[in-house]
Formats: sequence, C-alpha cells, structure tokens
Amino acid sequence: MNGFKFIQTIKELFGFMPQNAESTDKKSIKELLRKLKFRRILLKQELKNETDLLKRESIRDSIKILKKQIKKGKDLVDG
Repeated sequence: MNGFKFIQTIKELFGFMPQNAESTDKKSIKELLRKLKFRRILLKQELKNETDLLKRESIRDSIKILKKQIKKGKDLVDG
C-alpha cells in the first residue's frame, strides 16, 4: 500500500471523507425513506380528522404515492 492509499484509508476510517459513493447514496436514500415514512404517518392522521370528501380522496392518493415511493426506496437500499 502506497502512502496515498494509506492516507485515504485512514481518512475513511476516522470519518474525514465518505467511504464511497454507494454508501453515501444509501445513507441519503435511508434519510429520504425516513422522511417519507414520517410524512405518510402525518397524512394518515390528517385523513382521520378530515371531513371534506375531496380532500380525503386527495390525501388517500398522496398516501398511495408515498407507499410506492417507500417501496422503491427499500428496493434500492436492499438491491
């Protein structure tokens, strides 16, 4: 191992630079998934309290879209 690779390895171990692009992407995807799940929970609560039929339908559609996005995100992280 030459000096440059050694320095890069030490920086990665101590967190001075990201390990690689793939791990950074997975971390960002996991963060987005967490936000999407939180938004879905908020929409479900809002759906329970909503009385207007048109708003209820739009909230249901939003929940379905979020569910699909969460599933795609999980596939990206797992795959």
